[in-house]
Amino acid sequence: MRFNTDKASDVLIRFLVAAARLLPYRARVRAFGVVTGYLVAPLAGYTRKAMANLHLAFPDMPRAETRRIARAVAVNFGKNIIENYSKDDMARALQTARIDGAGLAALHQAIADKRPVLLMSGHIGNYEAFRIAMFNMGYPVAGLYRPAANPYFNRHYVETLEQKAGPAFAQDRRGMLGFIRHLKNGGIAAMLFDVRATMYDDIDFLGLPAPTSTAAAEIALKTGALFLPVFTHRGPDGVSHEVTFEAPIPPSTALEMTVEMSRRLETQVLRYPDQWLWVHDRWGSKKLREKRAAKRSAQK
Repeated sequence: MRFNTDKASDVLIRFLVAAARLLPYRARVRAFGVVTGYLVAPLAGYTRKAMANLHLAFPDMPRAETRRIARAVAVNFGKNIIENYSKDDMARALQTARIDGAGLAALHQAIADKRPVLLMSGHIGNYEAFRIAMFNMGYPVAGLYRPAANPYFNRHYVETLEQKAGPAFAQDRRGMLGFIRHLKNGGIAAMLFDVRATMYDDIDFLGLPAPTSTAAAEIALKTGALFLPVFTHRGPDGVSHEVTFEAPIPPSTALEMTVEMSRRLETQVLRYPDQWLWVHDRWGSKKLREKRAAKRSAQK
């Protein structure tokens, strides 16, 4: 009988989640964060990768500080995972969360006017928390996801995305059509934009050129959706969340809107560096960065 690594990995993940759920919610979140940050991330090389990206963005940062932030990032990510498998508990916790910001009034006005709303964020804090907060307000929010390579894991991963949040659309042609249709019908949807998108031009992020998709802004312009940045971060206790709806980004060009969104996220990352997902290959390898730089020079 052939050993199925995908199935074995999924069984392990399910076991860890089930074991963690035996604990009370707050203890569960903290425990899963510790296991991920101090055991899984170092073994998988995530701590090293986060440190490399931190050094790239902040070359003068002491190594001890990059290590501290990288570990905190892994702890935060572990907390995110178990929170997303504990949506009922998370929804209850968010009922008393601080939810504010200059964009709240615009959000409620757009909903009253049945105008589409495109909530924009990045991989900071628990980026599912604002969808759950919106669900608590009575407004489901559609999301986009990149299907996991492991089909067994993907099955329950999608279920967690849709539980107490809203429909989840895969990032493929069919999924994007459904996502846009949802917006055109006056719905609320959310996108994360801070991943490397090599089909697009560079936009500076934290002082470094990063290939950045303008697709979200293009969708907002096409559907007439309110383009509204929203960010979450963890409170001092490491378990609670705060949700901030920032002032909307007015329609202009897709590039200008994306540049502004990048600036908004930069501010958040500089304020909460230990809560952004530094493991992401945001700028690409040194070889890829040099190749893009040469291409830009040739175009001038």
